Amino acid sequence: MGRYGYTVIDADGHGGEPLDWRRRIPDRFHPQMAEYVRALKEHYGITGRSVPGGGMQINERNPASTVWSDDDFELAPASSMRPGMYDPVARIDDMDLEGIDVAVLFPPGTGEEFALHDRDFSVALCRTLNDARAEFGSHAPDRIKFVAKLPMIDPDAAAEELERCVGELGFVGMVCPQHVLDKNLDDPSFEVVWATAERLGAAVTVHGGGQAHGQVPFVIERLDSALTVHAFTHPVGAMLAVTSFTVGGVLHRHPDLRVGFMEAGTGWLPFWLERLDEHWEHVPAQAPGIDRPPSRYFIDGHCYLTCEPDERMVPLVLRTTGPHVVCYASDYCHWDCIFPDSVRVLAERDDLDEEEKARVFARNAASLYALDARVST
Repeated sequence: MGRYGYTVIDADGHGGEPLDWRRRIPDRFHPQMAEYVRALKEHYGITGRSVPGGGMQINERNPASTVWSDDDFELAPASSMRPGMYDPVARIDDMDLEGIDVAVLFPPGTGEEFALHDRDFSVALCRTLNDARAEFGSHAPDRIKFVAKLPMIDPDAAAEELERCVGELGFVGMVCPQHVLDKNLDDPSFEVVWATAERLGAAVTVHGGGQAHGQVPFVIERLDSALTVHAFTHPVGAMLAVTSFTVGGVLHRHPDLRVGFMEAGTGWLPFWLERLDEHWEHVPAQAPGIDRPPSRYFIDGHCYLTCEPDERMVPLVLRTTGPHVVCYASDYCHWDCIFPDSVRVLAERDDLDEEEKARVFARNAASLYALDARVST
């Protein structure tokens, strides 16, 4: 139990990559890695894609630099990140400081799933990344968990990598972007991925990815500032993904699949489910893959969201959509997180009762990631 009196599972933190991880890719892919890193620096250096701190939290408590690394294989130097992003000892110290018992760590969202639109490079890149993260987590396997980054450009290879990560590395799930290039997540080609996740009991999480290098843009191609791009891409991308999993029939075909929609906030969900239901009632024949209102697949199934600790809409979502759907997330240690105060802020809220706080802090995330047997909530 953490320092504020609650067991806390961070459903979405970041980091967990050793500083040299990109150099570990097999030698034959070194030219592609250098090309990829160079392209990332160019992509995220463009006005409208860059965010404060180069994506990392920088303030009086957490001073750092914002320059790109001069190394052809590194995106950012260690000086631009809090040590807990790349050092497991420092990460555990920061978890204790914030009041987190268990953290599920998410990998970079820089288009590894379809890197350079090169299938073989993407497969090697994701495997190298997952192996490096597993090494990081071996320092404290009871407290640090991971979701796998998969080469979704080739769904069969993605399913194989998920099998390896869950079976050999102990990962608790997978992460994918809101769409994959020109395909929505209900595209038939991804059935092998969802079937594998369902069989393994691995969580499927959807986390942004709309602004990744090489991605086919959705909505944000009309926008030209970090404010508007970042504000749009996460919730609107999550709406697209929820539509794919509900109206698109993924949850009908895979009723035991557990799905999380991460870092998109919560307030949009009641509105979007109600709107999808209304349209389904008018034209149900246009959703031949489902047999009930889209909202029922979300509410009656195994679907979850993450919240920011001070989000005003959390009580509404818990009380209208369901007490089981919202999970706490730290977003450590990105530019817009409130480390080290995220647990404290949520714990001190007076608009949530103790049962709701217990669910948001740990119980719901334990269900999403099947941690119930290992984490006392």
